[in-house]
Amino acid sequence: MSKYLEIPSQSLISSYGGIGSLIETTLGSLMILPLEKWPFFINEIKDKDADHVKSLAVNDPRLVQRLRSVFPDLKYLLKVPVNDTFHNGNGVTLKNHIIAAQYFPLWMFCPRCYRFMRYQDWEQRYRDARLGNEFDRLCPECRKPKTGSKPLRIMLEQVRFILISPEGKIQDIDWNEWFDQMASGVNSACRHDLKYSSSPYDEDLESIRITCAKCKASANMKGLFGKQIDGGTLRTTLRSSNSVYFPAILYSLMIPLGSIDPEDGRISEMRYRCHELDYMKASTLSDSDDDRIDLKAMPDLFDGVALISVRYLRMASVLCSYSRVQPISSGGIFQSERSVHVTNSGFCTQYLPCTESAGEGFLLTFEEKLIKEWYFGLIVKPETRERIRSLQDSLSSLNLLDIPEDDDYTLCKYVLLHTISHLLIKQLEYICGYSAASLSERLYCSPNEHAGIMVYTVAGSEGSYGGIVTLVEKGGLKELMASAYRKAMYCVNDPVCYKNTSVCFSCSLLPETSCEAFNSLLDRSFVVDQQYGFGKHLGI
Repeated sequence: MSKYLEIPSQSLISSYGGIGSLIETTLGSLMILPLEKWPFFINEIKDKDADHVKSLAVNDPRLVQRLRSVFPDLKYLLKVPVNDTFHNGNGVTLKNHIIAAQYFPLWMFCPRCYRFMRYQDWEQRYRDARLGNEFDRLCPECRKPKTGSKPLRIMLEQVRFILISPEGKIQDIDWNEWFDQMASGVNSACRHDLKYSSSPYDEDLESIRITCAKCKASANMKGLFGKQIDGGTLRTTLRSSNSVYFPAILYSLMIPLGSIDPEDGRISEMRYRCHELDYMKASTLSDSDDDRIDLKAMPDLFDGVALISVRYLRMASVLCSYSRVQPISSGGIFQSERSVHVTNSGFCTQYLPCTESAGEGFLLTFEEKLIKEWYFGLIVKPETRERIRSLQDSLSSLNLLDIPEDDDYTLCKYVLLHTISHLLIKQLEYICGYSAASLSERLYCSPNEHAGIMVYTVAGSEGSYGGIVTLVEKGGLKELMASAYRKAMYCVNDPVCYKNTSVCFSCSLLPETSCEAFNSLLDRSFVVDQQYGFGKHLGI
């Protein structure tokens, strides 16, 4: 059995993986442990001199400065270590560059003999049977030699059900306690020898049965998800559920520190981004020697819409915290009573895990006059008022913009930019060779002055092939935008799609790894409607 597993570093800071997350592997379901428990941290970071630690960190002083508003002692953004395995996973190239994980859930059963117990109890039985030095997660009961039969190598399976809470807790269900409460004919004095079995012909909870080999009591799992545990704060869920893990990841375009006010500690997410937009626009007007971003100004795409080719960029992604059950607001760093720290030092940490990626893309910037002309034509239409009210409801749970709920102009401006971004990404799939899942968006939107869309891809998803830059610099983006507009005018789910939200996966929605707002704050009618759509202001 393999001793080590290779996991891409980008998978450890992503929507589905990171410290505190459960990852499914060939060895089973594993939980990534806090940073201080990584052998990488213990051997390469702890008590080492500053120069050595700095060589293993991402150099983004602008991002560090922003994070110090929450983590005042923060010094380094540590690169998630890259390592290779050999000998079928029994050895690693760099012994010090290892991250730490443990099995979770710890309750496991044998699919042949059906015995059901904690990992520690399985390990003890393995040692009692003297089957070797290291427990390999093969059922020791089935593996023990028996007269006239061959030992079997049956891999233990982890139970599918766990407990989580909105405060970020995660734990196993105490199946002994649950069995005492739920089983019929149970003997409370019995030290249960549990067995876990399910019907191959049915997949509902009633088909899963736990029995005791000693007292013969039995219970099925009907009602498992409705049971109140720990005063109702803990809830049962599947370990594969999306609600188990929501990371708070900050993405930062790597540009010089001088582009942000050093005194502005608690800068909002959108304001932080808008400094990037100001820098990129200024850089195309001067000779910049920054080797972390390469920009080229292109002819205007439309009247009032400027285009910049992003030939090369570097993006830092840092894992700040995580939550369970519900995500915190996009661009958030930590939310009291919901977020969980990724290090044991909490707010006093000096380190946070980070990855650095290279990529390419393009930037569209829109003149404020053009946006306002569209907006004043939008709000006079009675049919748009209900749409705007619906968008305000979405904004209340995802205030990426950091604006008052009655700021309809900035809200509509963001929705317009966001929808255009989605339509472009869906069309780019057919032209530049990238899938939608490997493309990302970064929107720039403030009450005044800032209106921009950056569509980009970074190495670590599918790499940078040059397809976007080639398309942009050969003048193909204008036709691509026109094609995206024409396709968006019709959806296979119309008229239902258009009358309700005007967005669905057939026309506008993207994989959630590509969308910065969880596929909310979108409205296709803002772009394509014949009366108030933005398309007619571009002359498409």
